[in-house]
Amino acid sequence: MPADIPEEFVMLKGQILDGMIECMELDGESDAGYSNEEVDKCAILLERYLEEVLSPTIYGNSRKIRKVVQSAVIALNELNAACDHSLIETDQREQICELIISAAANAGLKTEDNDITEEWREW
Repeated sequence: MPADIPEEFVMLKGQILDGMIECMELDGESDAGYSNEEVDKCAILLERYLEEVLSPTIYGNSRKIRKVVQSAVIALNELNAACDHSLIETDQREQICELIISAAANAGLKTEDNDITEEWREW
């Protein structure tokens, strides 16, 4: 059964991607260190994360939720590294963390950690 993704997460994801495109356009694609293709890859990673973490099949299962978080953060690390660490800037980092943390909480993650991405995050 597909996840029902709340509008707030869809909007935040859009803001993240818009910010990446805006930075790329301001710097010029050749100077930005990434292209629309990498922004599209990021969109796919964020969409996949939301679908997986908000899946009713893992609701409330903290171990599975943390595994989905870990997988998403590592995939974002790899994508950002492939762009010479230029894709995820400060604004995007904060928004991606907000998206990941909020969606995990929405999925029923019980944790004392304020930032559940920090353990794996390189951006």
